[in-house]
Amino acid sequence: MKKRLLWACIILVLSAAAAVALWCFLIPQYQKETVMEEGVKITKREPHEEEPEEPQPPALLPLIADLRERYNNDHIVGFIQIPNTNIYYPVLQYVDNAFYLYHDRHGVRTAAGSIFLDYENNLYKLDDDNTIIYGHNMIAGNKFHNIRYFHNEEFFRNHTYIILHTPYQETVWDVFSFFSTTIYFNYLTTNFADRDRFYDFLLDLQKRSHFETSIELERDDQILILSTCGVWGGIHRYVVAARLRNE
Repeated sequence: MKKRLLWACIILVLSAAAAVALWCFLIPQYQKETVMEEGVKITKREPHEEEPEEPQPPALLPLIADLRERYNNDHIVGFIQIPNTNIYYPVLQYVDNAFYLYHDRHGVRTAAGSIFLDYENNLYKLDDDNTIIYGHNMIAGNKFHNIRYFHNEEFFRNHTYIILHTPYQETVWDVFSFFSTTIYFNYLTTNFADRDRFYDFLLDLQKRSHFETSIELERDDQILILSTCGVWGGIHRYVVAARLRNE
């Protein structure tokens, strides 16, 4: 009887020990799995609302698309025309103002270069204060050679606007100034820190003009400048300034 009781006590003690051991093993495992599951939840990217897609840009004007295809050159960003002159050219743009000074629309090096947009301008947005287009004054009479004739008042009065096709629209600019200057006058700032400085710049351009016009400039205007070498070349420049016509 005592032996049976002893064995019963031993079995009871062993069972209790086994239960405790099992409990001690399971709890850490449960806690580990719980922590790992929480870790996955934390590191997993939560679902989020879909970001709105950027609006698709409008289609290129057929003129610009055709020019890019014809010359296999996506640097063509516009087309400029002064009616009744030989200024009728694609406008190109590169990451600097040096390349198209001596490269044609095919990318071939040439002394005549191309008609090109200042690298800081953006014709896609057309939101700059001052859009600047350059071209050589070629003795042969091409490129921006005709700009020199604006010094004649009759020519100035008969050529009062410029047509500029941007990638997306046709724009018209009314000429308000023509003058000759040197590289020491800075007319090549594309955007101004405030409207007062820009307005002072506009008035300065108008004051320098060889001839007066009836155009009244305003602080919110946008302007186009055509720049070419003067008759003496070197540091001399001819400049035509025109205001964007808001139709």
